[in-house]
Amino acid sequence: MVAEVLPVSVEDVPAILQIVRQADIDEITEALGIPMQEALLDAVTGSLNAKQIVVDGMVVAVFGDAVHSILGSIGIPWLISTIHVERHARAFLKVCKPEVQGMLTRHRHLMNYVDVRNTAAIRWLKWLGFSFGPPEPYGPQGFLFHPFTLNREI
Repeated sequence: MVAEVLPVSVEDVPAILQIVRQADIDEITEALGIPMQEALLDAVTGSLNAKQIVVDGMVVAVFGDAVHSILGSIGIPWLISTIHVERHARAFLKVCKPEVQGMLTRHRHLMNYVDVRNTAAIRWLKWLGFSFGPPEPYGPQGFLFHPFTLNREI
């Protein structure tokens, strides 16, 4: 099975909302206190390069990168996975590293936070080469999140 990386738009959001993976819902709605619909719409509209990964007609994830600081060349990578990601893990993983490298052409540094409970996401981020800081309270609820970073090789 081959993954296609396609543009994603606000028109795609209602269908994607129906299939978001529970760990991603927990991270966004519980820990960050944002409704999933709002988070996904903001992510899609606020990204330089919002895309979806589709395998056999099924969306397995949506992702993108937003600008945190133009002066510091810092980007914020994000990804929201769906219930189809585990079934199509190999096809999903094949496209991830090239997409992260693409983000590093737009930003010198990538940084964001991941819920310590989201163990699958943490494993995936480590596989992509991100470095992690110790857990720290993050968001309005003060849930523990790991900051993670990746820098462009010079």
